[in-house]
Amino acid sequence: LLGMVASGDPGLPHSDLVLFPLWQEDPRYQQRWGSVLASGVRRVTTMGTDAHRNTFPQALPDGERVDSFRRMLLWFSNHLLIEPAPDGSWDDLAVKDALRAGRLYGVFEYMGYASGFDAVVESDAGLHEIGSDVSLSDGPEIVVQRPSVQALDPEVTAPVVTLHVLRAIDGGFEEVASTGEDELRHAPDQPGAYRVEVRIVPLHLSEHLGSYAGMAADPRVWIYANPFYVGP
Repeated sequence: LLGMVASGDPGLPHSDLVLFPLWQEDPRYQQRWGSVLASGVRRVTTMGTDAHRNTFPQALPDGERVDSFRRMLLWFSNHLLIEPAPDGSWDDLAVKDALRAGRLYGVFEYMGYASGFDAVVESDAGLHEIGSDVSLSDGPEIVVQRPSVQALDPEVTAPVVTLHVLRAIDGGFEEVASTGEDELRHAPDQPGAYRVEVRIVPLHLSEHLGSYAGMAADPRVWIYANPFYVGP
C-alpha cells in the first residue's frame, strides 16, 4: 500500500479510505471485553485512536500525510445519549452523566454517518436506554432500529446492514439474535450483559477503493454499543 502511495498508483483508494485495506477487528479486544463483562464487572467502553502523527509521513493525493490527526479522527465518533434541560439545552454535566451511565455507542463513520440507529429495552418497568439495569422478572425485550447511511447517493449500490444482539461470555461474546430487517427484537432468557452491534457490507464505497474494490463485499462492524445489564 505504501508502495502505491510512493508511486502514485491510480489503484490507490480515496485518500480518506487509504487505511480501509488494513483495518480489521482484533479478536483479543473482543475476548477481553466479553470476559470482563461476563465476570460481573461493569466498564464503559469508548472508541479511540492511538494517533501520534509520527508513523506514515507520506503525502496522499489530498495533500495530507497518511496519518494526519484529521484523517485518523474522522474514522469514528462516540455518540452519547444525554438528557437535555426542559429548554433543550445541555452542558458538560449532562455529557459526564451519560458517560458515567454508559449511555453511548461508537460508530465507524468512515463508512458513513449512521442515521436512525436506536437501541432500548422495553419492559413492564418502562423504557430503558443503553447502559441500563433491567430485571428478567419485568419481561425485558431488547429493541433495535436499523440505521441507514445518511445522504447516501441513490445512484450507488446500497450497503447491506444487519443488526445483532450479543451476550457477554467468558472469552468473548455469543450472538443470541440477528436480522437484516429494519427492527430487531430479542427477549433475554437469562441474566447477563447484552450489547448491540451493527454490521455493514459497504458496497456503496466500492468505486472509491481503487484496486481494493472487492473488499467492499465483506461485512465490517459499523456500530458498537455499550451493554444493557439484565439481572434476575
